[in-house]
Amino acid sequence: MPHMWDKETQTHLKEHVMWPATGKAILEACNLMAHVPQADREMARKKLDPMKTYRSVDEAMKELNR
Repeated sequence: MPHMWDKETQTHLKEHVMWPATGKAILEACNLMAHVPQADREMARKKLDPMKTYRSVDEAMKELNR
């Protein structure tokens, strides 16, 4: 069963991350936000490449949803 991203997490990515952003910057932003569920933070760490630059929230979500 695929991981279901919390609505808060999706909103966070859209509103609190400046795009383009590296995977490292996205992960750091998520770790600083208490309202992002721990399960989402752990899943993001497994799926996002800290060295890659993502051009948009949609590009990051494609990686997160694979």
